[in-house]
Amino acid sequence: TISRHQGYVFKTVGDAFCAAFFTAEAALGAALEAQRALGDVRWQVGGPGLRARIGLHTGEAQERDGDYFGSTLNRTPRLRDIAHGGQTLLSQITEQLVRSALPPDVTLHSLGAHRLKDLSRPDQIFQLRHPALPDAFPPLRSLNAFPNNLPQRLDSFIGRERELAQVKRLLTTARLVTLTGVGGAGKTRLGQQAAAECLDQYPEGVWLIPLEALTTPDLVAQAVATAVGIRERPGQPLLTTLCEGLQAQRALLILDNCEHLVSACARLAQTLLQGCPQIQILATSREPLLIAGETTYAVPTLPIPDPRRFTFSGGPQGDSEAIRLFADRAALSL
Repeated sequence: TISRHQGYVFKTVGDAFCAAFFTAEAALGAALEAQRALGDVRWQVGGPGLRARIGLHTGEAQERDGDYFGSTLNRTPRLRDIAHGGQTLLSQITEQLVRSALPPDVTLHSLGAHRLKDLSRPDQIFQLRHPALPDAFPPLRSLNAFPNNLPQRLDSFIGRERELAQVKRLLTTARLVTLTGVGGAGKTRLGQQAAAECLDQYPEGVWLIPLEALTTPDLVAQAVATAVGIRERPGQPLLTTLCEGLQAQRALLILDNCEHLVSACARLAQTLLQGCPQIQILATSREPLLIAGETTYAVPTLPIPDPRRFTFSGGPQGDSEAIRLFADRAALSL
């Protein structure tokens, strides 16, 4: 189907097909034909059969050795990930490109503005509709659908695929994960991205507690209470109130920048982990908290290209996450 619409499958990841098209109209045609074909199959097993999620996004990309790179490639799978089986979603820029040349009986229904798991600005999301396709789906699995206070990021998340996968894996087995490393290594950004991609695992939410501006240890518990919406009770220690409020909740707390309040953060984390069996904590700090049950992950600095092979005219440095990050942040400052 992709080939018939002049598309090119440049990579497969698990059961996902990554395809590029010359035009947005061709991509829409391929998505429509694929969904209709899957719906027409008489499956030999019970249930709905094979149902595909499809995300269509448009933007620039850099081609290297038969693969594509760039922010467009990062955003497209996150658009696909918020869909349900049998559902095809379009970003706003793709909808604008195809709206005047829709195939017969096709309409595009606006599902409103949604934040994707890249933590960037909200985007208007559209659903492909056709009489032969299912039309009723649950709410999109975007950041809007899960309780959280993760901030909107103006910068993009570049590289770190291996580190991101490792942190997400640690969160499936450890109740306290501490990201350590030198200042500026990217601990905060990595922690927020990992939390965003695990949102659906925490029904009661993912809560960021920034500690950088706090000056005294006594304020740590108050910062947590404020983030999760728990009020202090007269005559009761705040930490006791926190344990009671969080005892039955499955939530992730992000203690960000613990290094100047390590002892206070360690005491709070130990108390919450002992009193709230479903709570998990993701901490960022230049040094570990050093309490029982802690799993540490040292965030490495981004590798830089070999100076002997570096040129400003393109080439080997294109594979360097450090150079890509530098270029992205420099563009934001213009």
